[in-house]
Amino acid sequence: MISDLKTLDALMARMQALGITELDYSRDGEHIRLVRDGQDRSPPTSSPAPAIAASSAPAAETVAAPAKAETTIEAPMHGQFYTSAAPDVPPFVKPGDIVAEGQPLYILEVMKTLSRIEAEFPCRIVAVLAANAEAVSPGTPLFSVEPLDA
Repeated sequence: MISDLKTLDALMARMQALGITELDYSRDGEHIRLVRDGQDRSPPTSSPAPAIAASSAPAAETVAAPAKAETTIEAPMHGQFYTSAAPDVPPFVKPGDIVAEGQPLYILEVMKTLSRIEAEFPCRIVAVLAANAEAVSPGTPLFSVEPLDA
């Protein structure tokens, strides 16, 4: 059973936004494989792309999108993802927070070394996609963010 439906919803929304038809995701011994048919449930604005093309580049679609495009902050390397500096303190960021460039986002523990990872650009946190204390690998989506003008 999937313990975090918010993560599942975020993964499915990201798949649709990027035009991805298949996704494998593993976390804490759970393995999730999502497969969609590539057909949007809303009225299509373009013909569906073949699965090979969808995995190599996002489909060009006109979707009612917010003024700013969302992007994903991903794990740079293998490690343990922590949302706060200690278990008894609040997380560095939460959905809805406005983050300045250089503000701490999370801690990544790699080989027993803790590194505080900071925002590379100003943004608004849309969703936290990884769970606290989750083992991550390069490319694991950690945050969905909306970049802000400096």
